[in-house]
Amino acid sequence: MPNGHGPKEYGEHQYADHDGTSDCKHGCGCWMGPTRSGGPTGLDPFGKCPNNPEDGKLLGRNADYDYVVTERIQDLSSRLYKAEDRLKRVKPSKVKLADELASVRKELFEKNQLLVKLQDLIRTDV
Repeated sequence: MPNGHGPKEYGEHQYADHDGTSDCKHGCGCWMGPTRSGGPTGLDPFGKCPNNPEDGKLLGRNADYDYVVTERIQDLSSRLYKAEDRLKRVKPSKVKLADELASVRKELFEKNQLLVKLQDLIRTDV
């Protein structure tokens, strides 16, 4: 786990239920407004609050903040790696796509020519 601590769960930020700007009730520095939100670097104002541990026990000093931010970075890094890997598997090169398109166009042209010949044969037999 981040920073040498065992697994620790944190609850979400909590904001006042009104239409104006509101600070997180746990005093972490995050805030939420009707059209904007923010907080200390690395914290997601919609995510986990370092001052809201589910077991009710803070690690102390900056350890909770470091834990939440490090866990978020690790999660985002993992998701990015998986997304990039998945994209590499489905993203053919432009050259490959161009070659396939040319091949399909050629095949379509040949089949259209064959269709014209068949139509000519049918007309001459009638």
